[in-house]
Amino acid sequence: MIGILYLIAKETKALMIADSSYYRTKVLEGSEEKLSIHWPEQIIDNSCILHGADLKGRKTAVKNILNSTSKLPIPIAPARGIFMFPTASIKKKDCIWLAFHHIKFYEQRGSQTYIGFYDETGVTVNASEKTVDSQYKRASQVIVHYNRRMLFGTGVW
Repeated sequence: MIGILYLIAKETKALMIADSSYYRTKVLEGSEEKLSIHWPEQIIDNSCILHGADLKGRKTAVKNILNSTSKLPIPIAPARGIFMFPTASIKKKDCIWLAFHHIKFYEQRGSQTYIGFYDETGVTVNASEKTVDSQYKRASQVIVHYNRRMLFGTGVW
């Protein structure tokens, strides 16, 4: 993927910092691992723009929904059900962005957490199960907010 900006799709399971002097991001997509020269936040921003708002706008919306400012889940393509959340502060090298709709389960394994995907693959993250659980639940709050009308009918709560 040299030079081409990766765009997040339904098949994207995770974005993480690549262990490379050239590539910036390793993408887990389907059964493949892809490499990109762009940082995860660049990929997320461009993917958000493709679906109607930039990363800054998405963050502002989520800050208002969750009344929080850190480790925010991001609605990449809300109309397509693509929401991602970070496992740590985005400033940390071990931050992994996970696609909510691919997660089947997560469990503590030593000091890390194993994330199992519906396709029977998985990834180990440097975060406690409690942290992953909290992030997963925060993402679900955002998903419900974006789908409130469909789920519960019209009207403001």
